[in-house]
Amino acid sequence: MPKYAENDEDANRSLLEYCESIGFDPEWISSATWDTTIRIARTKDKGYVEAYKAIDSDRTDMVKAGAREARKKKVDNDAANLIGKIQTHYSLKDSLILTILKQCAATYVGGERVNLGLGGSAMDPDAYEELRTEWNQAAPLATGGVFTEFHSFPPQDKAALGKGNVGASLAKRGVQGNLLVKVGGVRFNMHIDIAD
Repeated sequence: MPKYAENDEDANRSLLEYCESIGFDPEWISSATWDTTIRIARTKDKGYVEAYKAIDSDRTDMVKAGAREARKKKVDNDAANLIGKIQTHYSLKDSLILTILKQCAATYVGGERVNLGLGGSAMDPDAYEELRTEWNQAAPLATGGVFTEFHSFPPQDKAALGKGNVGASLAKRGVQGNLLVKVGGVRFNMHIDIAD
């Protein structure tokens, strides 16, 4: 590998590979900081060595107790009080939305992996479509708060698309839906297995 990147695309690719090799989600790095790290990787006198050190420093900062406390405070002081609103909402209080948002919030506070799985048995396709509708209903309740950018995707047959393995494991994926949300600016992806 060269000591520095020739262009932004090469730098981005190499930095993403480095993050993967150390088990760190680059989603935890702000876009401005990531852009700076790319510039470092392209600098002849600093290059990849210093860029990797910058990522290591970002990772260390993210896992420090003080950073965890700050993330917890951000979730606990959600200006929109989304969790509270959903707990009393006439149609959402008994849905999986509350479970999913609490899991995303806990993962955010803990500084854990941003790709999550709902677990349990595969969901009926109609139930998943209902969940997507509820996801869309929850989004406006979050306005002005810590939860932003709610998105959902229709089920995809991951195996048919050549994305059948779960990471580097031997576990197999079949039909899967995805619900996305940002918590404190960090994007979380909840994978949901769908019965086919």
